[in-house]
Amino acid sequence: MAGVDLEHPEVIFVKRLDGTGYGFFYSTPAQFDNAANGFIYPIKERIKQEAEAKNELPMNADELCLKASITSIEKVFDPNWDDPAGIDGTRCVAASCVAETKWDDVIPKCIVIEQAGDEIVIREGFEFLEHPGYPLCVVIGSKADGGGLCTFFDTEEEFRAHATKPPSDKVWLPQLIYRLYKRTPSIMTGIPTPPSEEGKGIGVECHAYTLNRKGQLIERARRR
Repeated sequence: MAGVDLEHPEVIFVKRLDGTGYGFFYSTPAQFDNAANGFIYPIKERIKQEAEAKNELPMNADELCLKASITSIEKVFDPNWDDPAGIDGTRCVAASCVAETKWDDVIPKCIVIEQAGDEIVIREGFEFLEHPGYPLCVVIGSKADGGGLCTFFDTEEEFRAHATKPPSDKVWLPQLIYRLYKRTPSIMTGIPTPPSEEGKGIGVECHAYTLNRKGQLIERARRR
């Protein structure tokens, strides 16, 4: 999807210092709003009810909602966080962080929530609008199912180092993409698919996801 100004982000990345994290896709404003409200709506209702009980206007409600969102997303950066179990909850909290942040203009298409020292930074993911020829991230999931676990690569050397290691239960998608493609856009996704025939192994459906500029997806020549 490119060249369209939207009132919601298409992608939100939650990026840890070790290159792990999440990549979430939001196809429509309603999908984004539903995710954000899944976390922040009960908090807003509680603030409203407390203000009504005191017969006064809620003070600093926006600030409280942003603080609650950031406090919750901080848990994702804890070394003991359970990544697979936390996918759905993190998707909602990430959307809430973005929805409650005050942006100068329209909400950017791509947003990164990341660690910067002891702080959590919410910024535009400008680097994902460019396409250096290798994936800046690979997401285990698809746009249709909202995304999921993600591995990030700041340099081509870093991607190659991961992609040329033997695959493991946790890291296997970079190896597959490296084997299949010579050049890729900055965002690649892959989702396991059931075997087409009994006795066949599980397949993987890979897709390139582009924001703004159209990146190239070039397959490697297959050996005969």
